Amino acid sequence: MKYFQIEVDEQYGVTNLLGWFGVIDRKTLDRRGPHQIGRHLLFSVEGNRQMAFTDVMTAPCFMVSETVRNAIRKYDPHIYFTRIIVLDKENRQSMAYYIPWLDRITCTFRKEREQGREWRAEVERKSVEGKTIAEITDGYFFRVIMRMDLVESILRRQTVGIGLEELQMI
Repeated sequence: MKYFQIEVDEQYGVTNLLGWFGVIDRKTLDRRGPHQIGRHLLFSVEGNRQMAFTDVMTAPCFMVSETVRNAIRKYDPHIYFTRIIVLDKENRQSMAYYIPWLDRITCTFRKEREQGREWRAEVERKSVEGKTIAEITDGYFFRVIMRMDLVESILRRQTVGIGLEELQMI
């Protein structure tokens, strides 16, 4: 089965959360468990008229919308999610996002410039067998991968702003 690396589509601008450092940054999430982060966290975004709430956010950590969370739960009901609220005061909009607590898989990131990508992940096929969604890392870079059937399910729900890149298996 194919796996895809999930990211925010290039056509959508980066959503800059305010006040996230020390709360949902990579180091804090690694140090604390899901039950120590809090139940409902609120973050504002920088005012930007072009901003759109995408169904996936990758910075400062991987977060998904309720639509994507529901699809993930159908395939893996044991994943724990931490809910946060993102508030756009300027446009008077808000959206709930969910941080999934995923299994980690060690991989290698290879520098590559031919295809417009700076880094390409290489993962051993046996390490992802049976996993629907997981986080891959080399200790520095972190990416989230999903199995093709889950990706198709998410895309059928007419989600917005999801970028995909097929994962290289070794």
